[in-house]
This record gives sequence, structure tokens and C-alpha cells, in this order.
Amino acid sequence: MANDEQNFEELYENSLKNLEEGTQVTGTVVDVINEEIFVDLGYKADGIVPKDEYSYDENELPSKKVKKGDKIDVYILRMNDGKGNVLLSTKRLQTKLLREQFEAKVKLNEPITVKVTNVVNGGVTAEFVGIRIFIPASQLGKKVENLDEYRGKTIQIRVIEYDPEKKKIVGSERVLVKEAREQAEKEVWAKVKEGAELEGTVRELKEYGAFVDLGGVDGLLHISEISWKQIKHPSDVLKVGDKITVKVLSVDEATKKISLGYRKAEDNPWLNVPYQVGDIVEAKVVSMKPFGAFVELDNGLEGLVHISNITAKRIAKPQDVLELGQEVKAKVVEVDLDKKRIELSIREIEERMPEDATTEQTEVAETKEENNVNEVDENQLTFDSIKPSEE
Repeated sequence: MANDEQNFEELYENSLKNLEEGTQVTGTVVDVINEEIFVDLGYKADGIVPKDEYSYDENELPSKKVKKGDKIDVYILRMNDGKGNVLLSTKRLQTKLLREQFEAKVKLNEPITVKVTNVVNGGVTAEFVGIRIFIPASQLGKKVENLDEYRGKTIQIRVIEYDPEKKKIVGSERVLVKEAREQAEKEVWAKVKEGAELEGTVRELKEYGAFVDLGGVDGLLHISEISWKQIKHPSDVLKVGDKITVKVLSVDEATKKISLGYRKAEDNPWLNVPYQVGDIVEAKVVSMKPFGAFVELDNGLEGLVHISNITAKRIAKPQDVLELGQEVKAKVVEVDLDKKRIELSIREIEERMPEDATTEQTEVAETKEENNVNEVDENQLTFDSIKPSEE
């Protein structure tokens, strides 16, 4: 009986496959649990393919690709994973094929997608199907203060130096970023024609206007083209990051300058000016210059009150009489639609005070003066009446 048992064990041992680390074998899928594949190798212990050893594509899940009973080719990493199982890998079998694909892309100068795995002196390292690639900091797509920002990121690069014998592979993200920017510029310049309306993003604000990114190319939106109203700074209307529709006013391809407009023609208040010479209007003082004051009228229109038309008195500057934000009445003295100019006069309003009102004011002043005199006389009389007699 003992001999039978011994013979059975020998037969069983002989029936088992002889497995070696670093070799490829075929097994049968027993189960897939928590994205780990359990494989019958015809050996005394089952094999396990961990999730991170299944594929170089992190988005590819074993549960979506294999099922119980499937035949599967695996690579033996270790005969004992510490738990009595054979540690297996399927992605290692992809290495040869993927390495051939990698070399083909290098020869064709095509971009590849890599994952940054570490930060080293002077740059970062990345991996493509187990191939280690060095990317100098100067070849990254953007400048960062801390290279750790790149750790774990998936980026596209082009191999710019490849020496398999020295195991030296250098990649560049910057060259692809530059090429993408140049391509975007070509596409934008193809669309930038005088009169074209384009979508853009406000990139920067200056005293004189706003720079608008049209998709890789900047155009200048002058402050005078932002609003029909007079504004002190582009930030009165726009802010960085705003998405706006602009009109191309002019293009100079030689100097790469694009002039843009934002205010809409249909909103032009000069198309329907409701004022005529002689009209009396309400206005608000919005700015003052040495030569006069600009006032805001209805419909976004502005008019000028020349310094000589502010008051009949002689003044050195508008601020001697007016204040910003002050509400005033003024008379329209000129409307020039061609020059888009409205001139007004505050002085003429003052000079038009009714004669009755002027007479009344004069009489009131005279009466007040007489009353003051009478009061003095009465006081004097009273004072005299109580003075002691000289006798």
C-alpha cells in the first residue's frame, strides 16, 4: 500500500510541468477577482497576474478582457510570490512587440505617450513600455519651479536622441508644444481676414488696450474700440480670461499685427442722435481737461463744454467751477455728426435767467439792505435816547 502511494506521488510529480522564472508558458484562467487573474499552470501552485502586471495600458482592465476558461500566455516573474503562488505577468510579453513599435516611432520621428516616473538631477525620467527615457528640464513643455509637478503625469514627447548601445534615450516635450503652437498660428492666420468675426480670450490688459488670444495669435483691442463710451481703462469693461467676440479691423502679416474691434456697429449712439442745437439737456461731468469738461449724455453719447462756455467768469481750469460726477444743465450749441462731436454751453443757461427773477433778486437784495440800515438807525436812536444828558 505504501509503495502504491509512493508511486502515485511520483506519477503526480512527474505529471506537473517544470516551470522556470523568466520563461513563457500557457495556462488556463481559473478566475478573475479584484482585477487579478488566477491561472492554472498544470503546476502544484496556481499562478497570479496582478493588475499592474496585466498591461502597460492602465485603463485596460483584466475583467473586461479575460474570463474563466480562457487560455492565456504568461511570463513567469517568480516561482513564489511569498504566498505560495507563482507570480506572473502578461505585459512583459508585450515588451518585444512594443519595443519594436517604439523603435519604429523613433525612426519616423513620431510622438509617443509616456508617464513621468521620477525627478532626477537636471530633469525627469519617464517610461514607455518599460523603456526609461530622460527628459531634461529645458525640454519640458512649460517652466515650473518644482519639477515634482510633473511626477505621475502622462505627456507626449518626441525622442530627440536614441543610442540603444549606451542605453541613452532623450525625449522632448517642448518640440511638440512648439510645433502645436506653430500649427495653431497657421490655422489662425488663415482665418484672420479684415472684417472677420472671431472668438478670443482676453489675455492681458494695458492702459492703451487689451491683448486678445485668438488661438495662438494675439490681436490688439485698442481702448477706443472697446466701448462707445469713454473709459479710463480697459478693466472698466473687460477682465483677463473673458471670452469675447471681436472683429478684425486690420491685418499686417509682415509685422504680425492684428487690430481688433469689440464695440458693435449697431450699438453706435451716433446713428441716432436725439439732440439739436438749442436743446437744453441734463448731463453729468465725467472728465476734465485743461480745455474743457466732457459730460455724459443719454444713449452713451458724450459732449464737450469748452472752458469758455462753462461760466461767464474767467477761470483757469474747469475744476475751478465743476466737479466730477456733478449734474449740470447745458445748452446744445453744435452737433457735428461727421466729426462725432457735440458742443454744449453751461454759461448760456446761466445767462438765460428770466428778467423777472433777476429783478426780484435785485429788489430782495435792496430791501434787505434797507432793513439793515433801518435796524442800525433804530439801534442808534435807542442808544442815543438812553445816553446821559451833558447838562
